[in-house]
Amino acid sequence: MFCEVFTKILPPDISAALNKLNPDKLYEVRLRGGSFVSVGYGDGYYYLSQNGTSCSIQNAIFVNENAIQQIVLRACDKSLYAVNDHICRGYLTLDGGVRIGIAGTTVLENGNVKTVKNFSSVNIRVPHQVVGCGCKVAGLLQKPSGKYYSSLIVSPPGAGKTTLLRDLARIASTGKRILNVLIVDERDEIAAVRNGKATLDVGKNSDVISGCTKAYAFINAVRALRPDIIITDELCDSEDADAVENAIASGVCVFASIHADTHERISDKPQLSRLIKNRLFERYVDLSCERGIGTVSGIYDKNFNALPFGEPL
Repeated sequence: MFCEVFTKILPPDISAALNKLNPDKLYEVRLRGGSFVSVGYGDGYYYLSQNGTSCSIQNAIFVNENAIQQIVLRACDKSLYAVNDHICRGYLTLDGGVRIGIAGTTVLENGNVKTVKNFSSVNIRVPHQVVGCGCKVAGLLQKPSGKYYSSLIVSPPGAGKTTLLRDLARIASTGKRILNVLIVDERDEIAAVRNGKATLDVGKNSDVISGCTKAYAFINAVRALRPDIIITDELCDSEDADAVENAIASGVCVFASIHADTHERISDKPQLSRLIKNRLFERYVDLSCERGIGTVSGIYDKNFNALPFGEPL
């Protein structure tokens, strides 16, 4: 799948070099116009050379500004207008949940972003299905009844929160007790829906709403789909907080994630701090890259008391 995406959107020399890498270790491809290609690979970042990865810029593949424009055009099948809403939000999503972050010049109209032009760099993020990565965590998020505590995954960017949420969805919706799991996949990253079908394993009893705001999905789902659990990624603002608060108050369990170094830093986000103050989440899971991507460095209850789970996972 990833090879097909690379072949479709990237210059042939870059695509050929990427195909020499181990796809299980590749998680980012960064291209900046007028500079050199780098990759997030294994335990860190490296330059991309014709023979694979390199620590030296002298062997790195160079990409010019025009190539960045062409990459974005190919990624949207040469129809920028058709995906302008996504571009205004800074990303495109391709097959298999591959997401392209876009940098460029924003065009404003009445204070809102109308479009983005003069694309200057792209960051291609490659998702990975790590089946089983959430098994130990899930046990500490589950109640004796078999239901789950509302839980917040706390993680800096790139530490594996989406991968963990995906596996928690799979686990929760395939247990002995049937639970209806709804995935609110705003950026098509958790389930990687294409043509209405999830392309990643999110379990047998999961429904997916994608491509819309959390506020829209949460309120309509609670009314119409009767989920036991709602799973969503990257809470950002007060509108997201409202959606979570309403769902939990309606008796729905919520698994969500947030960008922060640790659970102790969440209160620094004023638009989301009330979720903490009101003890809406009953479990917090801290992720880091301490022992590689997806390291679980701590699990805490609603009062931030640490729960025993052994060595970092």
